[in-house]
Amino acid sequence: MRLLLAMQFGNRASKVLSMKFGYFNQLQMPKPWRENGEVLLYKEAMEQAVHAESVGFDCYWQTEHHFYPEIGHSSSPELFLAALAQRTTTIRLGLAVVVLPCNHPYRVVEYVSTLDHLSDGRVEFGTGRGASPYHIEAFGVTSDESKEIWDESLDVICSMFLNDPFPGWQGKWYPDLLERHLVPKPVQKPHPPLWVAGSQPATYAEAARKGLGILGFNGTEPDEIEPSIRAYREVQAECTPVGGYANHQVATFIIGNINADYTVGRDLACAAARWYAGDNDSELQRVRFGAHTGEYYESQQATGQRSGVRPAILNRSNEDLIRDGLVIGGDVDSVCRGVERWAKLGVDQLLIMIQAGDTTHDEVMRALDLFGSKVLPEFQ
Repeated sequence: MRLLLAMQFGNRASKVLSMKFGYFNQLQMPKPWRENGEVLLYKEAMEQAVHAESVGFDCYWQTEHHFYPEIGHSSSPELFLAALAQRTTTIRLGLAVVVLPCNHPYRVVEYVSTLDHLSDGRVEFGTGRGASPYHIEAFGVTSDESKEIWDESLDVICSMFLNDPFPGWQGKWYPDLLERHLVPKPVQKPHPPLWVAGSQPATYAEAARKGLGILGFNGTEPDEIEPSIRAYREVQAECTPVGGYANHQVATFIIGNINADYTVGRDLACAAARWYAGDNDSELQRVRFGAHTGEYYESQQATGQRSGVRPAILNRSNEDLIRDGLVIGGDVDSVCRGVERWAKLGVDQLLIMIQAGDTTHDEVMRALDLFGSKVLPEFQ
């Protein structure tokens, strides 16, 4: 395989590119729903996560989503990861992400630290401000407020990790937090690696400046993300860590699948991407990007505030999606080419979502097998 890739992409053998692999899950449940669908969903997700460890994945990442009937039945990822911690020993457990404006800092520090103990120090602590107004408004937070709240929450949380006792806090959003001992303290000292979700160059640069790893949810071609990655790397030298140390890593989310038959692997990956991007019923689109209708999404598109994820996926053929790098799919050679493209941009970890749309549990498990046996070894 190494020789084949070197022949196709120049002399790769002179410098083997490395990549960490994360298995990313939102616990999707598209309609029509199976009988006992949620029970099966959780059982299958646990089997997938355990299997991801057995085939060599570095990290399992799970989202915090609320009120999304199809794309996210994962409202309490810390509970799922706590159960997973008892079934695994090596795979790292990623919170992707804790929505800080919707969670009180005291509780976040307590359950992140508890999870770090249950997993023997395997937690990756991702943070974010919320996926959409529909999500955060139910918690009494507006989009205009969410950035400020995330910023202050992160400062508070880091103070809680770094100080014993926590000295208290008087800020705009948390004006009267009292001095308290936060227990337990995490296994990883002084705290697990810190990350933030982002998609814009300014967010990448801010993450680097604060010493945060970036979880990139861009949904665009690799070459379009390159300026964001470059901005992140350039700002690293100016870092003043918000926590106890810098976690300068770049991770990128992508939908993928793999099969011995190129066409089958390509079409499975692209069907999942199309469903996720909007080729589905209207309910998903009403709640995913908007408060109550699709108008929010359209207004964001019109003002250039979103990167155009929906048309970028829906307006391309399956072959174009693979060629342009918006999806990783096909056979082993095709997937390795896709991974190598991201590695050359300086991405440290790919967050691969296989369980999307109508992809079945058996298809996910077979894909994990092939990723583990044929793809991961090429980038270690």
